[in-house]
Amino acid sequence: MGRTATVKRVVTIVPGVLLFLLFFKGAAAVYADETLMPIFGEGRVQVRLYTDYLCGPCSRMEPRIESLLKDLVKKKAITLTLVDTPIHTLSPLYARYFLYILSQEKRLDRILRSRAVLFGAVREKVATPEKLEGYLKAHGVRFKETDVGPTLAALSVLIREDKIRSTPMCVIITNGNKGVFKGEAEITGALGLLK
Repeated sequence: MGRTATVKRVVTIVPGVLLFLLFFKGAAAVYADETLMPIFGEGRVQVRLYTDYLCGPCSRMEPRIESLLKDLVKKKAITLTLVDTPIHTLSPLYARYFLYILSQEKRLDRILRSRAVLFGAVREKVATPEKLEGYLKAHGVRFKETDVGPTLAALSVLIREDKIRSTPMCVIITNGNKGVFKGEAEITGALGLLK
């Protein structure tokens, strides 16, 4: 099985990171040495998937591409980075809990299942940390509150670098060439070509 979650070092803070951290209320300071990143696989092709739990198209797309993502990672065709993108008011809450889950779960299949549970919580209109914790526990999703500041800083760098302004979006980097795909149809088609 390929690499599941990767630890990367955060060495600089670029403009925009502080705005991202302010948006994620309760995030810790950004000076820790190591960062747990939602990166899966060992493929040469880099795939960055930008979604938001409160985005209707994202909610419809993720279940449809789940098996394709698992297959591409298993075949070592891609290295997948899941980037929760703060578009809506409740986005920071859900993104923070995704990182809490990531601190406990490292396998891609379990992470994708947990993401499906988070999308379900949105459909149920779960809007507070207490209710979200109860919802996750009721669905058997493990999580642990942890310092997410360094991870948010690193993800903010990607969001800024890829100029992400809406979701769903996918950035695919092959041999130094970057392709940007928007919406379910484009993203699904582009991922399908990587098989």
